[in-house]
Amino acid sequence: MDKCQEWELNDLMENIPYLDRNLWESQRLNTYVVAQVNSRKKMELKDICNFKWEQEDKTEEEHDVEINDDEIRRLKEIAKQWENK
Repeated sequence: MDKCQEWELNDLMENIPYLDRNLWESQRLNTYVVAQVNSRKKMELKDICNFKWEQEDKTEEEHDVEINDDEIRRLKEIAKQWENK
């Protein structure tokens, strides 16, 4: 981090909670296997524990993006400006 630019630090700080994501996922899988072996009911991984990144993934999928004609015109104008440069 000694050679990072200021704009890079924000991304690094935002992603610190996801640093141990693989560890958390593997521990949940281990717990699921032990619980499922000792249970007669069918279980899912989310029955053991829900993580923040799963909720974020779900909300991103649920958003539908609608682009109206004004937005299309605006983007075309921006594209023409880039072409001229």
